[in-house]
Amino acid sequence: MVTISLEHDTLTIRLGPLERLFAVRGNLSLPLRHIASAESVPDGLAAVTGLRAPGLSVPGRTKFGTWRRRQGTTVVLVRGRGPALRIRSTTGRARDVLVSTPHAAELAAQITAARTGVGQ
Repeated sequence: MVTISLEHDTLTIRLGPLERLFAVRGNLSLPLRHIASAESVPDGLAAVTGLRAPGLSVPGRTKFGTWRRRQGTTVVLVRGRGPALRIRSTTGRARDVLVSTPHAAELAAQITAARTGVGQ
């Protein structure tokens, strides 16, 4: 199970054991100063583009891993056709993170507010 938390000045995405295995990666920690934008997308599976390398893809159901395209790489942690949170980073090898969550819109607003210093 993937959990997302926003603590102080860091966004942390924790992966469960199966997600770590299928995505071939560990937990992610992104300092807010390195986040360029955060937005909610209505269908996480439809938002994934590029070629998987490495990771797991079950058509129409699940995508975990790294997707590569000309514009950079995306860490994908998407399960089912539901809302997802897209985070664009200013640094690092993976410039985008796409993670399924029913609270994508609320998280995007919280991240945006924390980045701009509103509500602190």
